[in-house]
Amino acid sequence: MNICVVIPVKNFDQAKSRLSGVLNREQRRELARFLLLDTLNTLILCRELAKIIVVSSDPFVKEITKNLGLDCLLQSEDSGVNSAIKYADKHLSFGGNWGSITIPCDLPLILPKDIEDVCKVIPNEGPCVIVSPSYKFDGTNLLARNPFNIIKNTRYDNDSFQGHLEASIEAGANTRILLSSRLMIDLDTPEDVRLVLSKGVSAKKSISYLWKIKRSFIGSSSRSGPLKTETIAKNNPGTADTASTSARNLSSQ
Repeated sequence: MNICVVIPVKNFDQAKSRLSGVLNREQRRELARFLLLDTLNTLILCRELAKIIVVSSDPFVKEITKNLGLDCLLQSEDSGVNSAIKYADKHLSFGGNWGSITIPCDLPLILPKDIEDVCKVIPNEGPCVIVSPSYKFDGTNLLARNPFNIIKNTRYDNDSFQGHLEASIEAGANTRILLSSRLMIDLDTPEDVRLVLSKGVSAKKSISYLWKIKRSFIGSSSRSGPLKTETIAKNNPGTADTASTSARNLSSQ
């Protein structure tokens, strides 16, 4: 089995709209560009990956991937994450034994080890789905599918985390939940920005950029409290219960 990572990327002109109250369009475009570069540079270091595919309608995104020697599937228009993943799945269906990992391009804290650890626990045989939620437990920040089409229609809409768990169970897959603080922190709102900057990380281009413009969005309050420990929790695919019955520690913070 080969593993491909798929990154849907919204057109930069529409990126990070939920930060429009604190960042202007050019700042949001620049932040989106740095987030994509950080993500791709992280994934390039993942030895377990056989392929990296970016899906976007933005020619500038294609230029970035080309400069890094990566594949970009250019869509005629931005039709959302589900459409982008279906486009990538069609590409993978042309041949080969593929498993896939879908992540957004706005996970500023991820390290190569985070993706490598996911690759290592995907079984070579038998249908398996691994879902990592956002820290608010409403979105899906990582969706691993083996085979890549075990869930034919992804559910990146409202409450996609619960939707993907249900889709996996309906497909009869070995369903697992991955709780990883680095994977669970995405960057969509001013609250997310404060949380990311509270981690004290500065090595990423996107985070360095945020520090430069922090007076635009840092308020007097900040989010506190630790996130959950990094674990993979196996669910019984024969039930709809998403509570963890066992856990395996993947990596320490």
